[in-house]
Amino acid sequence: MSEKSKLSRRRFLQLAAGATSAVALHAPIVNAAPARKPTVQEMTYTEAPELEEMVANGTLPPVAERLPKNPRVVPVRDEIGQYGGTWRRGYSGVSDMQGPAKLIYAFGLHFDISADLETTEIVPGLYDEWTQNEDATEFTFHMREGLRWSDGELFTTRDVQFWYDYYQNGDLGSTREVLNIGDVPMELEVIDDNTFTLRFGAPNPLLPFKIARDDTEGQHGGPTMGAPAHYLGKYIPDHELGDQELIDAAMAEHEVSTWQELFGDGGTPRGPIAWWARNPELPVIHTWMIQDPLPFNDPITMVRNPYFYCVDEEGKQLPYIDRIEHRLFEDASVFDLWVVQGNIDMHERHVAAANFSLYKENEEAGNYRVFLWKGATTSAYHPNTSHDDPVLRELFSNPKFRQAMSIAINRDEINNLIYNGLYEPRQASPVTGSPEFDAEFEQKWTEYDPETAMALLDEIGLEVNDSGTRLRPDGEVLAFRLMHSQQGNQAASDEITLVVDYWNAIGLSVSEDPVERSLYEERVTNNQVDVGYWGFDRSLLLQADPQAYIGGSGQQTYAVRYRQWYDNDPAGVEPPEDHPIRQLRALWEQAATEPDPVERQALMQALIDVHKEAPLAIGTVGEPPAPVIVSNQMRNVPDGIMSDTTLRNVRVANPEQFFFVE
Repeated sequence: MSEKSKLSRRRFLQLAAGATSAVALHAPIVNAAPARKPTVQEMTYTEAPELEEMVANGTLPPVAERLPKNPRVVPVRDEIGQYGGTWRRGYSGVSDMQGPAKLIYAFGLHFDISADLETTEIVPGLYDEWTQNEDATEFTFHMREGLRWSDGELFTTRDVQFWYDYYQNGDLGSTREVLNIGDVPMELEVIDDNTFTLRFGAPNPLLPFKIARDDTEGQHGGPTMGAPAHYLGKYIPDHELGDQELIDAAMAEHEVSTWQELFGDGGTPRGPIAWWARNPELPVIHTWMIQDPLPFNDPITMVRNPYFYCVDEEGKQLPYIDRIEHRLFEDASVFDLWVVQGNIDMHERHVAAANFSLYKENEEAGNYRVFLWKGATTSAYHPNTSHDDPVLRELFSNPKFRQAMSIAINRDEINNLIYNGLYEPRQASPVTGSPEFDAEFEQKWTEYDPETAMALLDEIGLEVNDSGTRLRPDGEVLAFRLMHSQQGNQAASDEITLVVDYWNAIGLSVSEDPVERSLYEERVTNNQVDVGYWGFDRSLLLQADPQAYIGGSGQQTYAVRYRQWYDNDPAGVEPPEDHPIRQLRALWEQAATEPDPVERQALMQALIDVHKEAPLAIGTVGEPPAPVIVSNQMRNVPDGIMSDTTLRNVRVANPEQFFFVE
């Protein structure tokens, strides 16, 4: 990075976050030791005024009867909050529903940040205690006694058994690969109403990490291992509660042909009955529950769950905020207009670092502050090494070709022209603060050197025609498309245009192919992407989520057919014996079953070294400063934290303790 870039970045940090900005650079220390049941003082519980009214008129039980005997006590960031208010946010469509979901995830265990923001821990969530044996093949979890679904029904091991039967071992969910280990199916033993044991055929030492970051469970938002048997059982023909008349009516109403489609499609838990975002009647365990759902309401509205299991240190039931509204926008410029007009109360998603000056200049007019978090991601380009075209497949699989693509990119120019020198020119690699951070890897194949890039293409034997364009080995023009879904993101679009220009400058015939996100994901699935653009994220805690580094991401396109093969997808293709994906998968399989943390870390470093030798994903700039819009009336929002998908982004800040002042 140039000295000018360093100064620009430093000035940015000073402007946006002051002295707190440095905390995001500290290495996270993750505590994943088995949790012991905490001692809870006797509390006098209180609740939101709107719930007090419902208790008074007899439509809701008293708060002490709605909370578990041992509620989770959530530390407040700055001060005890007050109840009320509507949190205004935005979302860009159904494919963007991860944004609303990350506000409400309710897992058995959670990632949490310490008061000084330097430590990341795994803390009790729905489970107040867990133990594991020495080789991590057996885990026993204790659910908080008295947990209740949003309709007041108890959440017990009956619901865990239901999840195990129909999601983990049935066709309704996709958790089996996430939570399981090896080829031996996970075994469940129910001990009592609140206690259950999981047994695995191989060590599964990272199970607590999986639970803390899992977002693929049946209800897509939580709980990790459980689903409301008393409600969903009615929509399953062979369940003891199965109601065929009810099932037929629901299928007709939602125009589906099978009962399974009421739950989702192909393991995707977004069906009209079983997805919280579409069905207000579905019992949930979340902080807020849907009131005005997809797909016909704008805004979609979420309201407090009167049975939410958390309180603050004074016994006030959380959340503090009454409701959340997400308005639909189709263009990022519309969202930015909402921000500067003061119509967004707190938002981190879609808030672009490239627009920092715009946000900062309008703080007073929009009645908000700009906080600064830090992104654990790098912009990246993914040549498809499993391409259906054998010529492109061979070229993209050639390390020299990818190296030429990498050093043809002028990262300093991208950083300075588009991002005001605020990003870090870097390779797609673990970010600063990660246990796997490698300074050498961060800069590998990043020096701008188009002459060497062209020499590498010459070594491969790619001839040049009279117009200066490279030819494929079969004599055709070497042409491919760079597909992306960033057309509403001006900064990313500008970067992509520059990258296309850099590659064309070394004789490649590259065109840009912008598409909507859901279409991008569809084309990835169908292996119709030559080179894809997608952030190389989840680069902080790789042991918690290694998907970007083992070719497991559904959006990153460097090994589509091979990922599908490992996922037992009929569309998959077995990778060649010498393809690096085999090394990556083998090393991860060893690391994921290694109980010794020192040995496991050594295996992770070996995995990183495979990428380091010849990056499969070509990074440009990363570790972005992540502006966060925070209304001047909102409190308890932390500044200076790491925003990472593995930590569930905003969820790690405990949104249930955000509140408004008058």
